[in-house]
Amino acid sequence: MSEAALTPPARGERLHPLYLLTGLGKVVKGAWGIIAGGAYLAFQDKLGLAMLLLGGFVMLSLGSMLLHWLTFEFRVEDDELKIDQGVLSRSSRSIPFDRVTDVDIEQGPVHRLFGLARVRLETGASSAAKEAEGALDTIALDRALAIRDVVRKRRGVAPAPDADDARGAEESTAPALLFAMDGRRVLIAGLFNFSLAIIAALFGASQTVGDVVGFDPFSRSFWVSAMASAEPLRDYVLAHRFAAAVGGTLVLLAIGVSTGIVRTWLREHGFRLERNPAGFRRRRGLLTLTDVTIPAKRVQASLLATGPIRRAFGWFAFKLQSLASDGGQGS
Repeated sequence: MSEAALTPPARGERLHPLYLLTGLGKVVKGAWGIIAGGAYLAFQDKLGLAMLLLGGFVMLSLGSMLLHWLTFEFRVEDDELKIDQGVLSRSSRSIPFDRVTDVDIEQGPVHRLFGLARVRLETGASSAAKEAEGALDTIALDRALAIRDVVRKRRGVAPAPDADDARGAEESTAPALLFAMDGRRVLIAGLFNFSLAIIAALFGASQTVGDVVGFDPFSRSFWVSAMASAEPLRDYVLAHRFAAAVGGTLVLLAIGVSTGIVRTWLREHGFRLERNPAGFRRRRGLLTLTDVTIPAKRVQASLLATGPIRRAFGWFAFKLQSLASDGGQGS
């Protein structure tokens, strides 16, 4: 990393202009109520009002994001990060580097496509406060790595070498691979992570847009209506209720196992845990790539966890607990 890249600019920096694209995910997550309202109006033959509602929401969301981008500035100084934001109520926050446990770097699909990154400064505060305290949503990846090196240099921690930078390094300083997960191991881990998240998602969808589109799988009337046109199936279910209950239970188990595998694959794909001069570095993720390092001197405890089924197969979960009390590395 060049010295010029580490030199803080005289003026404040802004987020990358593509923040207006990467920030759309948060907008969509909070738009379920608006979508349900628009769908209801559309089904009531009020398409104009539906388009007006959805169009107004899109314009307000884009305007809010643009305003945030125009007013958000950050400066990396000698011993702290300063963040200024706001229009009518202008706020300025200073985050001293001696409070920062580390700098986490995340890359979603759009970030990886355009060479960008999301940066979060971890402190000893709670996880909910950390996001509000020091988060740079979309900046260039090179700048994110430079900021991480600045923080570690000011705190007396050696920068973590990337894989490409470590090729010509001495063996004593090269990162040591402690644990990695290939596709087979990730698949096995997914079998132990039973999850009914998709059931929860369907329940949430049925509560928001179910009445509008006539989809509510948690209602008895829904299934009675669905089987009304399939009398043979309805008669079979009524005549073999025990078999139907067993079949339903097996389907539920299959859904839970499948959902656990998918969630684990998305989260743990490419898992690598390394020991480098900066501490313990963990990289993982299929769609969202996360790069987290816990300085060795901030590790408070190592935890081994398991359950009855995992224990029978000799599997354990390993975690490093840091001063931030947010877990750490897991495998």
